[in-house]
Amino acid sequence: MRILVTGATGLIGTQLCSHLLLKGHSLNILTTKKPWQTDNTNSQVFHWSPQNMQIDYNALKGVDAIINLAGAKINQRWTTKNKSIILNSRIQSTSLLFDAVKQTNQNPHLINASAIGIYPSNFQRQYNESDTSFSNDFDGDVVRQWEDQAKQFEKLSCKTTILRIGLVLSNKGGAFVPMLLPTRWGLGAWFGKGQQWQSWIHIDDLIGVIDYCLQNQLESYINATAPNPVRQRDLIQTIARVVGARQFLPGIPKFLMSTALGEMHKLLYDSIYVKPQRLLNSRYAYQFPELTSCVTDLIDKDK
Repeated sequence: MRILVTGATGLIGTQLCSHLLLKGHSLNILTTKKPWQTDNTNSQVFHWSPQNMQIDYNALKGVDAIINLAGAKINQRWTTKNKSIILNSRIQSTSLLFDAVKQTNQNPHLINASAIGIYPSNFQRQYNESDTSFSNDFDGDVVRQWEDQAKQFEKLSCKTTILRIGLVLSNKGGAFVPMLLPTRWGLGAWFGKGQQWQSWIHIDDLIGVIDYCLQNQLESYINATAPNPVRQRDLIQTIARVVGARQFLPGIPKFLMSTALGEMHKLLYDSIYVKPQRLLNSRYAYQFPELTSCVTDLIDKDK
């Protein structure tokens, strides 16, 4: 299978590309970075500029699937400028891909990244893919617009999969590393009372889910999370238990993080309990369904 990947140099994209190449697939990689090339003979690198709506149409030649991971990081201060970058980086890239597919008269399978931030924060409610209650906050609005753009591919008779990704745990970056480092020294801390639900997924399982959707041609919305969410406090305490460190700090008050991070601090205090019902129904075999095995694996790999 020849697969077009965007966001290939990010945390998820880097591991995904390695996995797909090991599985024998050929890759077309779209990047904004110049110069950037690969020595792998099964990979070809093409350049694009979503901001300027420019793309090398050769990237679409012979493509069976597109995995779109492109988008500016959302965990940055939500200034007016950064909000525009966060939104436009997703909408423009997905729109440009849509126009390119339409121009080249192809119908590849689209797997488009999304996020569980589309669901409203709620300490009691559990969400699955059938829920249509969406967040009206900035992050929810970004995700909703992103998904709407991706759904346009259905007009081109493209199979369309939208992955609502939870908290990705990896020892290469993301949220896990800054949680692990202070926790090793007994300085890990949750936010507020730590009772907010964290819907997480080991990065190996996220890569597995993407591959599973490719092979089984799963369509529509998929909650890309592990089947067992945990309270944020339990997440920190699990890390502490695995590394053998006692914890001494209380929860971090919301006003402190509001002062430090501005509006973006809400991501630390939101509670979103997500069930990956479609993956469970289709019997996806999780490598790390429980948090303890996930954390143990990541820490062992880091030794």
